[in-house]
Amino acid sequence: MNRRTVIALGYLGLLLSATAVSAAQGPSPESDAVTASALSPPARLEYYGELGCSHCDTFMDRDLPAAEAASGVRVELEAFDILSEAGYSRCEARLAELGYGFRIFPVLIVGRSAYQGNAAIEANLLPELTSYAETGSFRPRFDDGMAHDAGRGAPVWTVPAILAAGLIDGVNPCAFTTLLFFMSYLGLRSGSRWRAAAAGLAFAAGVFLAYFAIGYGVLNVFRLGGRLQGFRLALKLTVSVLTAAFFAVTVRDIAALLRDRSASPVMMLPARFRTAINAMIRAGTGSRALIFGAFVSGVVVSVLELACTGQIYFPAISAMVQAGVSGSGLLYLTLYNLAFVLPLLAVLAASLLGLRQEALRSFFKRHLVASKAAQAVLFAGLSIAIWLA
Repeated sequence: MNRRTVIALGYLGLLLSATAVSAAQGPSPESDAVTASALSPPARLEYYGELGCSHCDTFMDRDLPAAEAASGVRVELEAFDILSEAGYSRCEARLAELGYGFRIFPVLIVGRSAYQGNAAIEANLLPELTSYAETGSFRPRFDDGMAHDAGRGAPVWTVPAILAAGLIDGVNPCAFTTLLFFMSYLGLRSGSRWRAAAAGLAFAAGVFLAYFAIGYGVLNVFRLGGRLQGFRLALKLTVSVLTAAFFAVTVRDIAALLRDRSASPVMMLPARFRTAINAMIRAGTGSRALIFGAFVSGVVVSVLELACTGQIYFPAISAMVQAGVSGSGLLYLTLYNLAFVLPLLAVLAASLLGLRQEALRSFFKRHLVASKAAQAVLFAGLSIAIWLA
């Protein structure tokens, strides 16, 4: 046997010995981890953001791959554009299903938890994947302190508060003065009591539908803008400043009325608006088609009165949006507007039952300070609730 053959046989023996030792020791921990990662089911996450923006690109290209590498977990990510109608609707539906209200985006859904905003996502992504790697499941549900029970609505903006806001809006001096003028003019033009009742109900229907339609439009504008964190902050600041200013002016009106009952409140409709409203009521109730004319008058009058009643209505809608009412928006708007027209219906009923206009006017003047005080409390509450929602 020559020298080369001996050397070759020696190398072969060493190789066989190393293979036997390796087989006896079993696979390395590193190979176990790689194999387990490859064979374990992937973690499925949902991401809702403005696809193409810098934050979203950072999450996709840097944060998520880094968390995958650190945890050893493969991730299957479904990404949705939250600025699209379909993406936003899906995000709201998923959050509601998990018991959350929408606040800001981006939103990352991991198991039964939802993280909203870049800071929350960055802080919780790796711990969630680490839990999945170690236990095969995600962490217990994350409670952000803003969870909404299904069908419960806003945590701060409750149904009684909405009804109270609508009622206070309906008895404010702007709206109530119009009611008295309408009823007095209707009494002169309608003829029979039943005709007056029909015209009054038509006027109330016009007010309700117009006010509801305006509110629904504003609600959707605020909701669409509310997807942007900057818009939500600007809306909060604007509403807070305006309601605080309205509160101060209303308190000034109360002080003036306490000194002199004949004082004119600052928070009233401009004279040209009042003239236009009175002219519209005269035209509507003076037409041959009394009921249709009363309905049209209600629509036009409600639009003109927004210069005054909108001081409560728009901040109230903003509070609804900030509280995340979303799918309950139509219900809340309906309740608000029913409460808003309730004083009108009460005045109509009182007139039909024979109560004189002078008695109604006297009652309103006696309780003007109380009406203003209720407005002041509501303005103060809205300026605070907008930040708690």
